[in-house]
Amino acid sequence: MPIEPKEFTIGLLATALLEDRYNKTGHIRDQARAIAKRYESKLAPFGKVVNPGLVEYEADAVKAGRALKDAGVDCVVIVEIAYQKGLVPMRALRELDVPLIVWNSQLVEEFPESADFDLIMVNSGMCGLPELTSALMRADRDFFVVTGPIDDKPTLERLGGYIKAARAAARLGNAKVGLIGNAYEGMTDMMQDNLAVFETFGSTCWPILPDEVTDAFGQVKDADVKRLLDGQRSLGRKIEVDDAMMGRSARLALALDAVVRAGGYDAVAEFDQTWLPEDKVGIIPFFGTSLMLERHVPFACEGDVMRALSMLVLEELAGHATFLEHYILDYKRNLMFNSHDGHGNPGLADPRHGVRIVPTIYYKGVHGFGASFNYSYRPGEVTLFSIGSIGDGHFQLISSDGEFVDMKPRDIAAPQTFFKWDGGSVAEFSERWLSAATSHHHAAAYGRLAELISATAQMLRCGHVEV
Repeated sequence: MPIEPKEFTIGLLATALLEDRYNKTGHIRDQARAIAKRYESKLAPFGKVVNPGLVEYEADAVKAGRALKDAGVDCVVIVEIAYQKGLVPMRALRELDVPLIVWNSQLVEEFPESADFDLIMVNSGMCGLPELTSALMRADRDFFVVTGPIDDKPTLERLGGYIKAARAAARLGNAKVGLIGNAYEGMTDMMQDNLAVFETFGSTCWPILPDEVTDAFGQVKDADVKRLLDGQRSLGRKIEVDDAMMGRSARLALALDAVVRAGGYDAVAEFDQTWLPEDKVGIIPFFGTSLMLERHVPFACEGDVMRALSMLVLEELAGHATFLEHYILDYKRNLMFNSHDGHGNPGLADPRHGVRIVPTIYYKGVHGFGASFNYSYRPGEVTLFSIGSIGDGHFQLISSDGEFVDMKPRDIAAPQTFFKWDGGSVAEFSERWLSAATSHHHAAAYGRLAELISATAQMLRCGHVEV
């Protein structure tokens, strides 16, 4: 739940110079206004759209800029329907510090022989865009350009991709991350300045006392435990844990969910071992943390705040995420084995091999080990992703495209997969990954996401390393 409840909002700046003392084209003003509304409708599938109306003159631009700022838009899409002086849109954008997307669009796909002056006027935005883009560069403003006719599907998909990147940047800027316990002692990649995190991304990190979860654990009702486990069985998941331990693990899962909901956290980094010595809980929380991932609440083990934020980015770019780390290099097949104890997103499991809920073999508490998941991830194109700390309060985004390949899950009480890098050998991948200042953890999501991550990095004013 964002710090400030807010719907993602796209600002539309539609502009054209229609009539002044040198150019008498006022007769198409109503047509141009209708076209601006048409562009608004094309943006509507990507989020709430604020359209302050057709901008013709500098006074219109002042009003439009104020309207967009007052609406708290998260990005601005700029369309020039016809030629416009560069100063006019620049006046509107002057106080808007949000990602800018220049949509170099028109209504027609060709220049027909029957074209008249009016058709040219409402399809000639390219005439004025060089003024705008060069002015943006001179003003040191980042922007993105998408070119194509208004109804072209690939163009709209590319435009939607940049809007997704803006959504990811906005999500980080309004994100509240909970930290349960502490980061794993001695792990240098968990050592970051959370003020620098706030200054760079806008995300804040707040402690959650472990006792909050313990108290919630004691308040969970037996009927809710039964409902949760019946739901897992209805998904075809095979429970191989004894009733008492499975009930305890389910109770802890429900307690985590209750605390996250009550605190309004977008993501959580937690120290798995927090409750091991505690008499009331006394087990590892892998069953519950994995279910939170499946419910689109990023959970990172070992107090890893940056991977919690990494998964939050992927949730916006891909609609899902999971948590992994590299283990063994398979040199013969150029594969990297990925897993992480008993924690991951079971919603991404390969249905051909199924999902088993098993006793974990990691980290014994005073009441035993607790339940975990054992499955392999489904095959498909995938992107590994991490936000790396590079010193002096600076960060960079790191990604690598490849695929998860089909594998029969080993009996290791953990989610697992083989990652095959697009670039070639697993040895070269490892060396490039290690040279990118990443963490020993990373996030992953299906799809080729490098271009979207690069755009997100630019919007966050961070570097991007593509491995």
